[in-house]
Amino acid sequence: MKLHTKSGKGLTDKKKYLLFSELHSLLGSGLSFSRSFELLIAGETGNKEVALLNTIYRHILTGNGFWTSLQHSGAFTPLDYGVIRIGEETGKIAQSLLFLSDYYRKKEEQRRMLTGALSYPLIIVVVAMLVLFFMITVVIPMFEQVYTRMGGSLPAITQFMLEAASYFPAFITATGFIVLALITVKLLYGTTERYRQLTASFILHLPWVGALIKMHYRAQFCKLLHLLVGSDVPLLHSLSMLADIIRFYPYSSSFTSMTEGLKRGESFSVNMEKYEAIYGHKLVTLLKVGEETNSLDRMLLHQAVDITSELEHALKQLGNILEPTLILCIGVMVAFVLIAMYMPMFQLGQTIG
Repeated sequence: MKLHTKSGKGLTDKKKYLLFSELHSLLGSGLSFSRSFELLIAGETGNKEVALLNTIYRHILTGNGFWTSLQHSGAFTPLDYGVIRIGEETGKIAQSLLFLSDYYRKKEEQRRMLTGALSYPLIIVVVAMLVLFFMITVVIPMFEQVYTRMGGSLPAITQFMLEAASYFPAFITATGFIVLALITVKLLYGTTERYRQLTASFILHLPWVGALIKMHYRAQFCKLLHLLVGSDVPLLHSLSMLADIIRFYPYSSSFTSMTEGLKRGESFSVNMEKYEAIYGHKLVTLLKVGEETNSLDRMLLHQAVDITSELEHALKQLGNILEPTLILCIGVMVAFVLIAMYMPMFQLGQTIG
């Protein structure tokens, strides 16, 4: 196995999948944790990756837990070391590793699905924009000079393109300033509760994207809570742990609120009903039934599987819709450009006459 680092010391999702999957396999074969981790390091050839794994291993040998070592390395997300923390505290580290390997495997599959659907149209868009830039900056000015010398004028559609192109530098500059302003705000206020609340609200209200984000976090919530409840972790403690793992504001704040509700003696389902907007009526109802019939563990597992399948189907459908839609939009744009380019040619003979 070879790990590759991305920005900083972080690992790509694909390499995290390989790491957690191989560690799960080694532990499942009966090897001790120390021996398994030594084999992981021995199988690595990249200097940066070996250094990262050695840092984690040395931190473990000093008496720290695996999850705190992952957190200390700075290469893993709260989800990564949060799930490992669940495994260590419940004695089910193998299940936690399997959860993470499955999570990153599915995430990589979903990324490939969207990439495969969007790569071809995006390539066409880039090529079309380059051709458009060349035609506007080189070809149309030539026609404009010819028409000016002959006392004629360019067709209206071509003049419109030239006028639109004249605003392009201002558009690029304005876009750059907006991006710079957003980055500055992110750096200054990115960790504040108000910023997290506003950005989460904006994302969840985006058409299609908001629904997919909700399904993603619902599936995560069901999988993680099933892992905790199935390990006999008290529900109150489980929800407080989820607040540290799932950091997306609407869900992390709901976990905190539900924890306070449970402390006051309220039921889990009553607290979930307050957040039906992000969990969905169906999930809230089914988990209420699971709580009342003492089958919450099983109901969470079923919903995790169902919501994950629904999310994968939605992503596939999104790809099927986006690809022809983008190609159609590109076709319309190219047709408009071609008409604007060839109209001067068609009228040039008439102008000369």
